Amino acid sequence: MPPTVRVHPADTLRPSLSQAERAVHAAMKRGLPPGWTAWHSLRIRTKDGYLGEGDFVLAHPEHGLLALEVKGGRIEQRDGVWRQNGVLMEQSPLDQAHGFLRKLTKRLSDDGCQAPAFGAAVCFPDIDFDRPPTQDDLAGVVITGRELQWFSEALPPVAARALPAPGQAVGAWIDRIHRYWGESTVSALSLGTRVSAVNEQRFELDPLQLLALDNLLASDRLLVQGGAGSGKTLLAAEAARRAAERGEKVLLLCFTAPLQRFLAARLEGTGVEVHTVSGFAKQLVDAADGAVRFEDPFDSNCWNAALLRASEVCEQRWDTVVVDEAQDLQDEAWYLVEGLARGKRLWGFHDPAQTFWQNRKPPAELFGRPFLLTRGQRCPPGIQDLANVYAGAAYDEGAIRKAQAEGTLKLLQAPSASSVQDKVGDEVDRLLGAGLAPSDIAIVSLRGQTAAGTIYESGQVGRHSVARADAPDAAERLVADSFLRWKGLERPAVIVADLPDGELAQRGVRTYVALTRALVAVRVVAPRERLALDPVLRRFLEA
Repeated sequence: MPPTVRVHPADTLRPSLSQAERAVHAAMKRGLPPGWTAWHSLRIRTKDGYLGEGDFVLAHPEHGLLALEVKGGRIEQRDGVWRQNGVLMEQSPLDQAHGFLRKLTKRLSDDGCQAPAFGAAVCFPDIDFDRPPTQDDLAGVVITGRELQWFSEALPPVAARALPAPGQAVGAWIDRIHRYWGESTVSALSLGTRVSAVNEQRFELDPLQLLALDNLLASDRLLVQGGAGSGKTLLAAEAARRAAERGEKVLLLCFTAPLQRFLAARLEGTGVEVHTVSGFAKQLVDAADGAVRFEDPFDSNCWNAALLRASEVCEQRWDTVVVDEAQDLQDEAWYLVEGLARGKRLWGFHDPAQTFWQNRKPPAELFGRPFLLTRGQRCPPGIQDLANVYAGAAYDEGAIRKAQAEGTLKLLQAPSASSVQDKVGDEVDRLLGAGLAPSDIAIVSLRGQTAAGTIYESGQVGRHSVARADAPDAAERLVADSFLRWKGLERPAVIVADLPDGELAQRGVRTYVALTRALVAVRVVAPRERLALDPVLRRFLEA
């Protein structure tokens, strides 16, 4: 299925008296070719102070930038002079398009961006030619009223004629154009401003977390319990760092590779060793028995056997062992942890609400009563309240509806299941246009890693490439991955996708985890029927 049409504005045209521009906008909504984005009434101001406005600007990441000048009424060229409804035109339509194009490309260049190619074309919605204008620079770059009815077929040959062979693009030039166009101005802090503020504060410890840190450093065994966003991972890393500063050998274990990569980067140079429990077990068994190979990386029996063997050969080489996301560890993993921490210090961090495997929990005999982090720090009101519904915790329905009204929380309806990926791509465009960077956005799938047809499977969402959560450059990239591999991680904006169309194990836990990755905003994208299948989301769907 072709990608979702990308026309801005998507619904009502920007204020215009031109019926011709309305006709073009309607034609683009009906049939903009795949890969193209279009903006009506793009207005710019160059650094020299010159103003410019283009009727329509179209962009394709591979083909380039096309300025489309629209002229309604009776357009004719007589004796080399252009007239509109009999009135002499100061400039030919194509000259007007080129004039704006020069301003736009100069503006992009000033901002360090450049399209791979750029050109101009014209559209006359109210007329048709028995034979096209013979003026040579217009050959092949005119769209008439009859061709407007088949815009998806008419645009590609016009673009091919108007645009030279593409060269090297520079910078996020399409995102920059969308920013010039200016999707929204509201009397509140923008998403971009809120993201900047959150990013400045996200690694600061609050008084309760500092108290927990003091308790950790004074305890041989302590389990810290807190909800999503209460700062458990931040606290685990800081406690490990401080213990290492005291000259201790510290081992920090977690459940997923993405969290391991994040923690390793945060603790680089501190001397703290960071591993996944399974990866560390394999490392121990490899050293003792030779390299262990798994034909199926998702074979739990093989991994459990490796964990048991690792618990037999491990040594107590560390003064302090720290376990994050402790609710995810199976019994075999705890045998290994117990062996590593025998006679040593052991600290654990967990959140019962994020327990995906119901038969897993930290052994009470290893820790005793937990220290409670009672206040969440991550999600704004509304998003946290929606997550609390899934967790069976107290929530404020009014806060959820307020978050929807303010745009912090949106339930976005895709036309069909096959169009979800492109709908997500459109939302990424909007978030980037609002001032967010790709590294501020996470796409979280409610399906597991072994599921087929996930949002992240192709490595592409709309026109954006996506990285997995444990990619070496994930910290700088737009990342898409499963809910389980996002545990312990966070981003300012989260797009939740891959909602189930039927029964799904631990649906509530999956959704709770996905929602609580967000620091500022959440978008849930699915066809309306799938949103309606979720008993929680159904209550907040617009009629």
